[in-house]
Amino acid sequence: MEQETDQRLVASLLGDDPGARDAALTALFDRHQRRVYNVALRVLGDRDAAQDVVQEIFLTLPRRVRTWRGDAAFSSWLYRATVNRAIDRRRREGRRAAASLDDLAVDLEAAALPGRPDVDQTLAGERAETARRVQRALLRLSPKLRAVAVLRYVEGLSYEQLAEVLDCSIGTVKSRLNRAHQALQDLLGPE
Repeated sequence: MEQETDQRLVASLLGDDPGARDAALTALFDRHQRRVYNVALRVLGDRDAAQDVVQEIFLTLPRRVRTWRGDAAFSSWLYRATVNRAIDRRRREGRRAAASLDDLAVDLEAAALPGRPDVDQTLAGERAETARRVQRALLRLSPKLRAVAVLRYVEGLSYEQLAEVLDCSIGTVKSRLNRAHQALQDLLGPE
């Protein structure tokens, strides 16, 4: 059986039938909550704060989804809402210290370090350390630069998708990515 499209689920979410609305919200949550959490986690650097953002996004979704025009992918609209909510939360809380990196799950694939079955344990350890260093450096970037880097390199969005999600031009996306690269290079050094 084919999964319902996001567009159909949103239509059900906006409909009059309470049962269909609940089922649509549950389906959208199941489909998108992990990626919403991952984006929020990498923007905020705090698991509890990221979980709060997920809850806020999906609790307000039935009311806010009316602003989705349908001319872009629902997932792009949801990313934009997540990034905006995470950045707003970060601003409200100020630049307090992020959660301990020991507590922060570092996903090696998300750090753009593809695993290979023939990798020995030493190389795997080096990759894990590199991933931790990259995560630390990402947490030191401004929320806007962190968001563009996370969405590009962790979530794999294209420049066009980034422009759509961040509601800016492709030139602005490229500029922010360039500034993020420079900041990361300054933080990580020549390695």
